[in-house]
Amino acid sequence: MAIGAIAAVPASAETLTVQGVVAPYCNVNLTNVSSGTASIAFTDTQKVANLRLSCNAASGTKLVTNPQNGDLLSSAGNRINYAMKIVSPQSAAFTINETDTAPGDAEAIGLFTRQQAGYSQALANGIPLELWMNVNVQNEPQPDFSTPNQFPANAAPAGTYTEVFTFTASSI
Repeated sequence: MAIGAIAAVPASAETLTVQGVVAPYCNVNLTNVSSGTASIAFTDTQKVANLRLSCNAASGTKLVTNPQNGDLLSSAGNRINYAMKIVSPQSAAFTINETDTAPGDAEAIGLFTRQQAGYSQALANGIPLELWMNVNVQNEPQPDFSTPNQFPANAAPAGTYTEVFTFTASSI
């Protein structure tokens, strides 16, 4: 019978470091409008688009909504006045109450800036926004028929009327 000695094996250790990087992102996307085009009826307030706003910035999120013309505009230069609103079911910070827009880059005229400070898990995951338009709105305090080619929706000349909205999401 042979008895053998087992030689001592030196101890060994392994170290594994796993690292991940989460890139900063802020974006707003259309979620239900094919090719960025929507049609609206000229009656009552209509939902034009659903959007999704996402941002993982620790400092917070800023959303800028900019309607290009402030009116629906035809190629002939005819205008239809409208009011718009943004509904934000998950964060009142991004709500825009119904406002009669006008051309320009001032708050509540042609440029709307809303923001929420700090990080939000819901916002990082993406929150829904809804764009609504009311083309039956009158120019306040009364219809402005002194503006050339300005018509209420129910009296506008036939044609295609267009408005372009730009939505920009960024960190604060």
